[in-house]
Amino acid sequence: MPAVYFLPFLFLLMSCQPIPGQPLLLHPIASFADSLKETSGLIAHRQGFISHNDSGNPAELFMLSATGEILAQLPVPAPHHDWEDIATDGQTLYLADTGNNSGRRQNLSILSLRLHQDELQLVDRLPLAYAEQQQFQPARHQHNFDAEALAWVAGELWLFTKRWLDEHTALYKIPPSSPLPAAVLSLHAQQQLNPGMLVTGADFDAHTQTLLLLGYSRNWFRRHAWLWLYPVHQGRIIEEQGRQFTLSEQGQFEGVSLNADGFIYVSREGSGVNLFRSQATLSQLLNSTTVTESLP
Repeated sequence: MPAVYFLPFLFLLMSCQPIPGQPLLLHPIASFADSLKETSGLIAHRQGFISHNDSGNPAELFMLSATGEILAQLPVPAPHHDWEDIATDGQTLYLADTGNNSGRRQNLSILSLRLHQDELQLVDRLPLAYAEQQQFQPARHQHNFDAEALAWVAGELWLFTKRWLDEHTALYKIPPSSPLPAAVLSLHAQQQLNPGMLVTGADFDAHTQTLLLLGYSRNWFRRHAWLWLYPVHQGRIIEEQGRQFTLSEQGQFEGVSLNADGFIYVSREGSGVNLFRSQATLSQLLNSTTVTESLP
């Protein structure tokens, strides 16, 4: 079949493929200002949020209101190579400088920051390396050593890889501070999951012991996005009890945060609406088979 006839057929075929997972209806909250259109990480903070851009942007964090308005842009006293996610233990902010689309980076790190009187202070920089990675010249997007999701779980940082080759994810557990200053921490995978997506964001709810993993499809034409909810028991993810939800919006979703109101907030890179809220709380999602509740 000539390519000119095959391509429309291919697009139609892809559009007809069933999308797994229960529906997760989203309510639009805000379109970010142009300075935050490449939003990559998201955490709840006070009455609003903190976010940041990924590579190619100034080294700064954005303090946001509950409605997504930029309240302040705070300079970070550290280089911005490719920040992909942010997490917090309630006192310290952790920036995952672990973006690695090319698979060639050898300067990965976690930055520890303190926010004091609207000023960010660098507390620590923890250099990282994957023990399994031996080759640093792969073709772009043809490797498994990108990482774009970070969560604080029971006194540890959990880093999840964005495995381009198989759309799985590997879990690496990281202590919040380096036992040896300036020493490179060699990471060994603790667990591997098969979410069937490129993992881009993570959060953890200590109350329900639930891990939230966000990601999207590798399909460049129709980028579907999903949220997985996994129970965690004694430091291990119970994959067989995980539940998959299909976001009602498509696009490059990269940030996820469970807020104090019980709802899940997700952020999307690019034009249009960037910040969304789930129309069901985490508790409702965990206790219902299919959730279609309207906003309260």
